[in-house]
This record gives sequence, C-alpha cells and structure tokens, in this order.
Amino acid sequence: MRVTILTNGPGELWGWVRPVASELRKRGHSISLWLLPCPFSSGHEREAASLLGVDKLEGPSGTSRTWNEIVHEKTDRVLQLGGDIQFGLRMSKSSNAPLTCYTYGPRKQIKGVKMLTAYRQQANGLDDVIPIGDLVKDALDMDMTPSALSQWKWPHKENSPRILFMPGSRPAIRHAALEWLVDVKTNILTKIPEARIRTLFSQFMPESEFTQWKKAGLEPVRSGAGVAMREADYALTQPGTNNFELMHCGLPALVVAPEKFLKYIPVAGILGFLASLPVIGIRFRRYGAMRILKRWGYISLPNRIAPHKVMNEMYGDVTPEDAAEEICEELMNPEALRKTREEYLNLSGESGAASRLCDIAASE
Repeated sequence: MRVTILTNGPGELWGWVRPVASELRKRGHSISLWLLPCPFSSGHEREAASLLGVDKLEGPSGTSRTWNEIVHEKTDRVLQLGGDIQFGLRMSKSSNAPLTCYTYGPRKQIKGVKMLTAYRQQANGLDDVIPIGDLVKDALDMDMTPSALSQWKWPHKENSPRILFMPGSRPAIRHAALEWLVDVKTNILTKIPEARIRTLFSQFMPESEFTQWKKAGLEPVRSGAGVAMREADYALTQPGTNNFELMHCGLPALVVAPEKFLKYIPVAGILGFLASLPVIGIRFRRYGAMRILKRWGYISLPNRIAPHKVMNEMYGDVTPEDAAEEICEELMNPEALRKTREEYLNLSGESGAASRLCDIAASE
C-alpha cells in the first residue's frame, strides 16, 4: 500500500512522523512524505526527513507551489501529521484516498476524515475524535539506542543537580533567548554553585550556532530527548511538544513564556500578517496569548490534560531572576520533585500510538 504523510514543523516531523514512518516500514508499505509550508520551521526539516527511510520526499516549497503540486500525488492513504488540513483534504480528494488526521489541538469534525488525538481531554468534547495515545512517547523510545546511551555521559554527585535548558528549534527565538538564559544560569549558580547546566539541541543544530552557545558557557549538547531527559533532574523550556516529552520522561520542569519574546513567535496566514505590523503586532500577539490562556487556563500541554496543575509554568513579565529563583526552590524540595515525577508518569499513558494509528488508517 502507498501511504502519503503530510507534516510541517520540527516537533511534528521528529515526534510524530518518525515513529509512524518506522511502523509503516515494518508493515511493508511504501511511504511518500510531503513537508508543508510552516512558519515554525527550523530550516532543517528536509535534512531530518532524509533520515526516515521514506520512498519519496517532497518540499518544503512555497504555499502556492505546494497547493498546485499536491493534486498530482497518487496514493492509497493520506495521513495528516501536522500542517494545514486543507492540503490533506485537497490530496485526499484528488487521489480518492481516505484521510486520517492526528492533532494535539481541538479540531472540528470534518466529514469523511478520521480524526485522532493523543488524549481524550484534547478531543474538545467531540465523540468522533479518537484518542490513541501520544506519538511522541513512541519517538522517545526510539531515542533509547545502545549507541546513544553509551555516548551520553553526565557524571552526578550528591547535591549537584543536573539541569537542562531547552531553547527550542527555531533560530530566531534561540538567538533572542541566549543572553536571557546566560542570566538564568548565573542566578542559579549564585544560589546552587554545584549545579550542572547543559543546553539540549537536536543533531541538526548548525555548528556555528553550537559554537556560539559553547562560548556563552551554556554547554550545548546534541542528543535525543529520550536519552538526555532521563539523565537530568530538572528542565527549563518553553511551551511546545517537548512539554509532553518531559512528562513521558518524568522530568520535572519549568515552562516559561516571557512576554518580551512574543514578537519572535511565528503566526501563520492572515493572522501572521497582522502580527507582523509595527506597534499593533505585539498587541495582537498579546491578545492571542491571552485567548489561549482563557481557553485552556495553562500554557503547558500536560497541564491541559491533567485534572490540576502538574507542570510548573510562568508567563508574562518573567525575568531571568524569576525563573532562576523558581528553579532553585523546586530543586531544594526533593519530596515535591518525586511527587511531580510520579504525576507526570501517571499521565503519560501507554506506548504504541503509532501502531494504533496505522491500524486505524489501514481499516479505512
């Protein structure tokens, strides 16, 4: 069977497509992968996608070019794993192939489309949306190879906490956050001098930028999240897919969304145009952030599926001093950290989402 996967950003590609593509290969299916236009792109999606063993790789290209070319795809099944679902609908119609869509966020039911999500709480009350578990959990299991484990060395001494900084996959935000994170590290070491701090990046991090972070004293490392997170005591990150990675690994974390970085967050479509306007743009972004908070109450993904707050988070006028103080307070309470790890793992659920997705797609 020929299966075509549509995806876009780095989190969806490495966290969703990777385990699904692996499962499809095991079942002997031919895989075509389309990288859709994405304002959240890291710039290294095609390089990463080339490692997934797919039979055909398309994109990323501009929106109009992708829209025109997608109708020429001949396939038996379409899997939408990220990106604008209009592309999936267009391909499904032109190829007369069933469309299955996996998403974290709430989507309205679309006639003829099989809608899947990770957790029941994300289905937005729609009975036709099927929770199958988190694909990211499967991706983390793929990180745990003997080779990766043997290369990851992080000596640990009693009372010397190991902290991971996770600045994200988008260059603009990383560049803006570098100095901010240097200040966070300085403030942490003032309170806990023996703390060990590393900054986690994917293997696609350009060498020039890697060197820049090394010179800043932030000890950058390239590793799979499934290995690095299980060898740490705490993490500092931003809202995104890695919030679920932290949950699955049982790694207590602080999720921060400082208002000063709002202007670096990409916004798609006409909303992106409004967000790019001078003066009014930042107000628009702030309004959008407040709408998300009003709707969900939290910025981190685990908190949105839990019956109460489990992941520590801060947003608004957050300074490096604020973040460092919060991290140090957490690290000085080992019993609370133990309970947090337990709550994370209790929420995590079972592996095997990729297998369940392929079973559902094949039954169409």
